[in-house]
Amino acid sequence: MSPRLVCADTSFIIALERHESGALEKLRQLTERSEAIYTTAISVAECYRGAYGSKDKPKALRDVKELLELFAVLSLDYESARTWGELAESMKSNQISDRDLFIASIALVKGQSILTGNRRHFERVPGLIAEDW
Repeated sequence: MSPRLVCADTSFIIALERHESGALEKLRQLTERSEAIYTTAISVAECYRGAYGSKDKPKALRDVKELLELFAVLSLDYESARTWGELAESMKSNQISDRDLFIASIALVKGQSILTGNRRHFERVPGLIAEDW
């Protein structure tokens, strides 16, 4: 059986940064099962935005860089961008931010579920599997 692909949303990465026990346990489980853990370039950008806004910027930048090394990073490619355009038009009445819809589009195209603290938010996206910790 091949490992299930999991794409971590920014909320999961932040929970790890805060040493939240549930997120740390989920990371341990995924690591023990040798499941690949991904995130998107969008989440990387959001994490760095937070680090650059920190009172202790040098430490925050070191910490976020070290934390993000746990993940393989997926970029926005042509098919993900096309999927975003389709979803943005078809879901325009739903309340989901552009950044989250980019994250969802990347995960959908790559056949991954989303690991998030905002499960109900991402479950609005047709075909996307959202899980929490």
